[in-house]
Amino acid sequence: MQSGKGYKSVEISKMTERRKDKREQLMEIVNYAPYPSNSVLRGFIKDWSGSGLCLITFQPLREGQEIIMDTIVAPSSKKAVVRWQQKDGSASYKVGLEFRR
Repeated sequence: MQSGKGYKSVEISKMTERRKDKREQLMEIVNYAPYPSNSVLRGFIKDWSGSGLCLITFQPLREGQEIIMDTIVAPSSKKAVVRWQQKDGSASYKVGLEFRR
């Protein structure tokens, strides 16, 4: 199903998911730092596309927060902004990130 602005809408478990690009599954350890901060944290990339990725973290992040990542899948800027977050079990969070251009 197509919707406006180049997004694809896909029906997933009664939720409509809007994506610019197809997601590829990946399990990669990544170091990241909330911006501006000097603290380096570790998480796991669950999946990614040309426009963003899903990060599994052990610390909550807030929507709109920028982070800097050290990973080969991010564009050269390696900056991303938090678009959504949800609790994933008792000690982890799923975080939707959009790459900054």
